[in-house]
Amino acid sequence: MAGYEFGGTILPVKEREKTKDRWLKERLETILPAIMDKHQLDVWVIVGREYHEDPIVETLFPAAVDSSRRLTLFAFFLNEDKTVNRYVIHTNPAFDPFYERVWKQADEDQWECLARLIDEKNPRQIGVNMSQHYSFCDGLSHTFYEKLREVVGQEYATRVVSAEKVALDWLEIRSPEELAAYPAVAETARGLAQEALSNKVIHPGITTTTDVVDWIRQRVNDLGVQTSFYPTVDVVRKGGDRLEGVVILPGDVVHIDFGIHYLGLATDTQQLAYVLHAGEEEAPEGLLAAMRTAIRMEEIIAENFVEGRTGNDIFQKSVKQANQEGIQAMIYSHPLGNHCHAAGPLIGMYDKQQEIPIRGELALQNNTCYAMEFNIRQYIPEWDQEIPVYLEEPISFIANKVQYLAKSQMEYYLIR
Repeated sequence: MAGYEFGGTILPVKEREKTKDRWLKERLETILPAIMDKHQLDVWVIVGREYHEDPIVETLFPAAVDSSRRLTLFAFFLNEDKTVNRYVIHTNPAFDPFYERVWKQADEDQWECLARLIDEKNPRQIGVNMSQHYSFCDGLSHTFYEKLREVVGQEYATRVVSAEKVALDWLEIRSPEELAAYPAVAETARGLAQEALSNKVIHPGITTTTDVVDWIRQRVNDLGVQTSFYPTVDVVRKGGDRLEGVVILPGDVVHIDFGIHYLGLATDTQQLAYVLHAGEEEAPEGLLAAMRTAIRMEEIIAENFVEGRTGNDIFQKSVKQANQEGIQAMIYSHPLGNHCHAAGPLIGMYDKQQEIPIRGELALQNNTCYAMEFNIRQYIPEWDQEIPVYLEEPISFIANKVQYLAKSQMEYYLIR
């Protein structure tokens, strides 16, 4: 462990763009028709505005398109044969071949083009991105909501509905290629976390937890990717609880919460290291026992991942099973995808260890990804105190089975 150094490979920019474009095409041709048919949404209208982008719009851009450039309108029409016509109302040729450009500039403005398409298709419902409960499904501004209702006319204005269910599925469900690639993304993040929790970075008695945060942020930036949130590093030590902004000392359990955003996919992981005292070769048995309990808690949560169960069901069943086994646990797992706290069912929350209204009522679906996030508390005889053990592992749910996206932590990393 002392000499550990992350050796992962980050793709060059052009290769990343080719990959993301291939994934976009696959998603548009397979996932989009399936979810529009599933929810029987005739048309999905998405409005992109430069410098005030809808979160969904950013998942629709090909690599050569970096913004809505003033205004971009997408209109997806579900056909009777369950195919989808994918229209973009913009002049940028980079939208080809992902979308059909249908704006007749000489005859109409962009909104008039949208009104013409809707009039031609006569949809029963016009779905737009407005949602009371999900921020990433609420990207249509009030200004453009009013504009849309005005341009389509009074009759069609009464048919405007929330596209929330389709938007959630679009963000939540991963394509086969994305699922195949996600482990490499997650393993990259795990490897970087392991490197941060090593003697390459941490010199006991000198290095602070803040130093480790600064190091990993710089390391990620140097690799040409981004963190998915601002990382945190803290320690749990004998006689205390979680401490931040302190010098790391022998006997500390060092905890990192960290993730990256790469190829349009976010990760979130929590890892642990133990700082050896002089003469020690491993962590005290009490800490090792607590790690074993945490690993058992992972197994309990994974066992309760069953297709069709709500996030609340998974939470309640996991907590009940943990209690039966004498494990003090808190569960606050969440979906992963285009966002770190992504679309899909919540499984508890850190500050709400209970059923979660609305977001906890969503059902578990196949071909989705999660951060299995939780902590357990256990008495450590050598310290004569109870401590928390925090872990978080990125997982996928495919063919009704949980699969770890990266090598799961089975023991403390050791810092000498």
